[in-house]
Amino acid sequence: MFPQLNSFKYFATLLLLLSLMPVRSQNQTNNFGKEFRFMLLENYAAPDKVSFAVSFEVVPATIKLSIYTTGLNFINQTVYAQDTIFNITLNAFTMVDKAEETVRNISLLATSNQNFSLYAMNHTFASTEIASIIPTERIPYNPIYYVNTYRGDRNNGSLIGVLAIDDNCRINILPTAESDFRNRLANVQYAINLRKGQMYMIKAVDTQSFAGTKIWNSNGCKRFAVFEGSRSSFVNYNNGTCQGNDHLYNQCRPLQYLGKSFTTLPFQNLNGGYLYQVVFTENNTELFIDGISQGFYNARDVKLFNNTNNTSVCLDADKPISVIQLMKSANCNGNIIGNPSMMTVLPDKQLCQKVQFSLPTTLNLSTSSVIATEFYLGIVCPKGTLYSLQLNGLKIDTSKFNYLCENAIGNIKLNASLAYKLTSSKGFLAYMYASGKDESYATEIGGGFESKSTELIVMPNITSTCDTGYQFQFKVKSDSAASFNWHFGDGTTNTGDSVSKSYFKIGNFKLKVIANYNGNVGCKTDTFYKDINVYSRPYLKLGKDTTLCNGDIFVLKPLTKPKVSFKWKDGSISNTFASGKSEIVSLTLKDTNNCEFTDTIQLTFINCDTNNLKLPNVFTPGIQDDKNDEFEAEFTGFTKITGYIYNRWGVLVYTLDYPNKPFWNGCVNNEISNPCSSGTYYYMYEFTNTKTRFSKKVNGIVQLIR
Repeated sequence: MFPQLNSFKYFATLLLLLSLMPVRSQNQTNNFGKEFRFMLLENYAAPDKVSFAVSFEVVPATIKLSIYTTGLNFINQTVYAQDTIFNITLNAFTMVDKAEETVRNISLLATSNQNFSLYAMNHTFASTEIASIIPTERIPYNPIYYVNTYRGDRNNGSLIGVLAIDDNCRINILPTAESDFRNRLANVQYAINLRKGQMYMIKAVDTQSFAGTKIWNSNGCKRFAVFEGSRSSFVNYNNGTCQGNDHLYNQCRPLQYLGKSFTTLPFQNLNGGYLYQVVFTENNTELFIDGISQGFYNARDVKLFNNTNNTSVCLDADKPISVIQLMKSANCNGNIIGNPSMMTVLPDKQLCQKVQFSLPTTLNLSTSSVIATEFYLGIVCPKGTLYSLQLNGLKIDTSKFNYLCENAIGNIKLNASLAYKLTSSKGFLAYMYASGKDESYATEIGGGFESKSTELIVMPNITSTCDTGYQFQFKVKSDSAASFNWHFGDGTTNTGDSVSKSYFKIGNFKLKVIANYNGNVGCKTDTFYKDINVYSRPYLKLGKDTTLCNGDIFVLKPLTKPKVSFKWKDGSISNTFASGKSEIVSLTLKDTNNCEFTDTIQLTFINCDTNNLKLPNVFTPGIQDDKNDEFEAEFTGFTKITGYIYNRWGVLVYTLDYPNKPFWNGCVNNEISNPCSSGTYYYMYEFTNTKTRFSKKVNGIVQLIR
């Protein structure tokens, strides 16, 4: 925005970009949800127009946007098209109020029956900015915020907006700047009360910044959101050659989602560099930039850096910090286009795997302007994972990516008329930004939310097993003093920050751990969940080891459940196996849960032209060891056996007829309901080779033991 534009007609654009979230557990992307409560910050001029762009993966989807406290609906309908744009003209003060430190009923509520992402763009003529909105379900209870924003210029001061998500919030504010409307002093704490849906906005006096301001709730366990920015700012303000100031607008990330390691993103073709700013949350925090110590800082300290060579930098701290990045005004940024914009720099480890987005345009940010607008996607991802990046299903050309901080960093020029889906199974951080005539914007679009207060860890990262005896290792890490109660989902419980657990049955179990923060005022507990699956293995028995005559063929064709794959010892995957040689045959079954079971059988082929036989003198069918349970002959060279078994009183208890009735199991007529008692039994066998007509009679005794 140039200072001489005050006579122009003003308008504002609120742009909502919506997309479906994949159903995931661990990969929680930062901008997916079904409910968003948010507010706009005051721009340098009043808005009078609202636009909505929605993009769903699955349609139809019902979308509703309204002013929460008044019940006025801007959109309440079913969307049938993949991409839809709504334009609605409203009274300027219906959506955004002035920063006059008054509690007002002006906040926005967006809901859908499908998961979606939302970006809000506040636009008036020659002044625009966009912010990624955090879903309501991602806002932690009793968040603590450290505002990270920039100074305003020409009576367009630094801004803070507070929005109550829950009822009866008692909001405490410890500002770092004087307020413009009520003349509140810097570093003097005060409090306001907000009901659900109410908002409060404050503006700093000219040239002062609210960066480092601390905001928290002191009335029970409540959720609220904080927005940061300015009515309009020059960046870099100490350079008189900078052309144009612009609105800044961003949603502040709560302390629970801050980090310790960050990588900045150079803005493509803005070779004059950028500013980045660090806000510290704890005393005695040491900051490193590219491995070089910058000294120690205390909570609420603010450090602004000017990167003039437009390269990435690595920021590391030993305690959580907040980092923002600012696009400089035109001429100061190394180009004649582009105005100030502000975005959150995401912590290096808070990766996501998928984001869907579109690039908004305005009259000055369009492909038809005299000075062409440039639209970009910025990506930061771990080294060695570039191969996994895909944009709209196609592999990304990453040949010009740079490497720093164990990360790969790159920018991709995009066409604003298209919708995009960025994916990677290995994870990434993503940003979108645009530079055009008199206007620009920048915001984070893809990163994970990882609460740093408490984290549930499975060691190693295994949440399913095929073994009912497998011992899971669960651990909770917390930045706060807490005690932990475990509920394993099978009726058993435990306590402590590290536990072991085995599930001795098949099923899906909902693991729950309750953290009790005994010293935390308001929010006393927090609950974390994890799905644990114990699957059954596929099962079969190939049978007993078998002896056959040379020249015979032994065929195995097991019957199993559907969707079970076969893998035999020789690598074949057929459901049938044939052999004509002595060998150990193994078969491994695998089901759709990747559960496996292996069984083996010993095949022995002999020369049946020789005649040998062996009969045991004792067997133990009553002992539960699966051994020596049957009275059975071992022989070679015979093809038929007949025989009789008598008890000591001469009563016939079993007649043998091999191969139809090959063994005696220790029961009368082999009927398990009529077992014979322990004792001595007599047998009379005749072995015959039907091919050679050779036969042999054998008499003897056998001892049955139960």
